Amino acid sequence: MSVLETSGLPGSLWLQRFGHEVNRHRHILIHGNIEDLVRSNNRYDTFTNAVFDVLQVLGFATVARYSVAEGLTFPDESHRQQVERLSAQNASASVTSTAGVPDRKSRITAAREQSQEQMRGTQQPRPRNPAEALAALVPMLTQTTAPCAVIIDSPDLLIGPAGQVTDQFPAQVAYVRHLLQVAATPAPGNLRNTLVFVARGLTDVPIWLRESPHVAVVPAEVPRIEERRALLAETVPSYHRGGELSDESRDQAVSALANLTDGMTIMDIQSLTATSRTAGIEASDGRRLLARHRFALREDPWEKLDEVKIRGAEQLLGRRVVGQEHAVREVSNVLANARVGIDFVAEGTDSSRPKGVFFFVGPTGVGKTELAKAIAELVFDDETAMRRFDMSEYMQEHASERLTGSPPGFVGHEQGGVLTNWILERPFSVVLFDEIEKADPKIYDKFLQIIDDGRLTDGQGRTAYFSHSIIIFTSNIGAAGLPADPTYEVVAKHFRDEVKEYFEKRERPEFLGRLGGGVIPFDMLRPAVVGQLVGKLLDQLVTSALAKGFELVIDRADITREVEKHLLGAAPRYGAREICRPMLEQWIQVPLSRWILQHSPAPGTRIRVYRTTESPPFAIEADNDHATEGYLP
Repeated sequence: MSVLETSGLPGSLWLQRFGHEVNRHRHILIHGNIEDLVRSNNRYDTFTNAVFDVLQVLGFATVARYSVAEGLTFPDESHRQQVERLSAQNASASVTSTAGVPDRKSRITAAREQSQEQMRGTQQPRPRNPAEALAALVPMLTQTTAPCAVIIDSPDLLIGPAGQVTDQFPAQVAYVRHLLQVAATPAPGNLRNTLVFVARGLTDVPIWLRESPHVAVVPAEVPRIEERRALLAETVPSYHRGGELSDESRDQAVSALANLTDGMTIMDIQSLTATSRTAGIEASDGRRLLARHRFALREDPWEKLDEVKIRGAEQLLGRRVVGQEHAVREVSNVLANARVGIDFVAEGTDSSRPKGVFFFVGPTGVGKTELAKAIAELVFDDETAMRRFDMSEYMQEHASERLTGSPPGFVGHEQGGVLTNWILERPFSVVLFDEIEKADPKIYDKFLQIIDDGRLTDGQGRTAYFSHSIIIFTSNIGAAGLPADPTYEVVAKHFRDEVKEYFEKRERPEFLGRLGGGVIPFDMLRPAVVGQLVGKLLDQLVTSALAKGFELVIDRADITREVEKHLLGAAPRYGAREICRPMLEQWIQVPLSRWILQHSPAPGTRIRVYRTTESPPFAIEADNDHATEGYLP
């Protein structure tokens, strides 16, 4: 049993490893969750105070902390006095212990004397030059009277961040390299004088430090489930109506919340108490409590979603996306499941997956993006709640960093990631990854994390949650190999087989497995729906003309027949885009715009578009006594 375990200190695995590495005579580099609270001496204390406690329990007679901002500080006056005594005992000693450090002996001696004078003059020494501070540590770490430990906060500020040339910090780098090698091992307790570096990110410190054979790297993780359960057992009685819970109900709520709070810090778990009391949400309603806490909204849009609207989702979506009854039905089913909330998530576990994950595959121009927009409008009453990411912009290996942001020390770190920024700002939204077959394979790792964990952490350490969003991937995989005049069943099988083969060839079958039934094949554009689609597009044109002050009258039947004639054999490959461009644009939109520019009709003019035997096939005229010949481009 370790010293930490017998002492009654917290059972954090990282603290146990910390003690183990100290007993192996290693200096320590702690990184990760260093801004959180830590349980120490049966209370929650700051990270620094908790490490102070652990070092003293391990047997260090003197501990200190150095930061660029505060200088050298101590847990109490006794430690300061002990450092002063040690420094005084070594003040007249030879400076041969600093051999190899590129500073003159007189400068080192002066730095030590100045440090001793500062420590004698005030209980909390004022901030000093980093090189002078490190010089003051030399006698502490080379003496053999009693084991000493020094915590150095933010070492990147002292010796330079990762990737930066160390020539800017020559004295500090030299001192630290030297101290790592010459730290002595006093006889009492057989502990080595130890340096403990504390950094937020492992990549914040130079590689020579984190890969030094004298240094052990210890990641400080977020609290594990046993720690979360112990904390919640203390705090749940203070939740809204928490005092009214029976012992059994309280234990169930604690167990459920311990699972739901996976990945959260001690400080964040403690603040759940305020969220529960402010929002009036009981501990037994853990999922709702966590959603309110994370997104800080009074109401969840999914809970407010009109059940009548969801029941009629198939009809509502079908009005915008014509000819895709199967795809619309599959989407409607998933939205119904998301609204009701019954799923295959065990009780007390975090329903962290997005509300819906779809993989739309099919020919170009048949309504995949349009359906995504329709979903955003249906669920969130706002079509702009959809964000589209064009995967053709993420074809390079390094491009995946744009989604979550550059790591510390790299260009663009302060801007965050385009994807995580969007979700942090709009957690209730539709995220569309368009044409994902064009993305670099490394980006699929982030996709898997979104689907499985429902969250991503950006380069600044902020966590973006996708648990209340809808994720849509689109692709044209297999569109070029469609057979002639197939049924929908043949089309669906063709695309599913093509998608399966695509991901197997790229050794990404796990991505397809996570999608499950979310692969939704879109049908080709069939003649039966061309009339509906043409009518929809002409309605948009009429509405646009009306907004400009003109009444547009179009011979729809003739236009539909002309479109159907030209689309024979082309629809499976090009879909609605072949209708918009070039046909309707060339026949109506462009000639209409040129006719208006040429004739400058007065506002309120009725303009007719009708079939003619000439070329182009449609003529334009003002519907008054002065008819104008059709405009011929």
